[in-house]
Amino acid sequence: MDNLAIQIADPPGLDHQSSQYTTKYSSDWIGVRNFGDKGRGIVALRDIPIGTMIERCPVLIIPAKDRIKTDKTIVFTYVYMWEHGTIEQDLYDGAGRAAIALGLSSLLNHSYAPNANFIRRIDDLELELRSRRAISAGDEITIDYQMKLWFDPA
Repeated sequence: MDNLAIQIADPPGLDHQSSQYTTKYSSDWIGVRNFGDKGRGIVALRDIPIGTMIERCPVLIIPAKDRIKTDKTIVFTYVYMWEHGTIEQDLYDGAGRAAIALGLSSLLNHSYAPNANFIRRIDDLELELRSRRAISAGDEITIDYQMKLWFDPA
């Protein structure tokens, strides 16, 4: 079988930092967009009905013994608490495992009125993202971080 190489080039003048530019990856539901001061986030590529599983992705576990190193880095801003009976606020204790979602869910922004929920499938080593309400194409998809924030969400 012959090897097939595909090269994709962006059109001249395309600004990847523009809030009008959306990158589609492997999901038909969601893509990545720059939201200005908020940075990159997740956007609905089409209308998403309430209760829809938007993404289910594997996670990379950060063992408890390694958290003392990783919690001091930017990695801390992308992790989920990964122990049974814990909440995200428990990340600040520095105990137990944490996990990085290996999907677009790592780029979800916070909202106190989110349109999606995350479900930690701890034993399956997966994170699931579900819509809380109907989401229109073009809307940012957000979750509640469920913890004291290290930034001003305004």
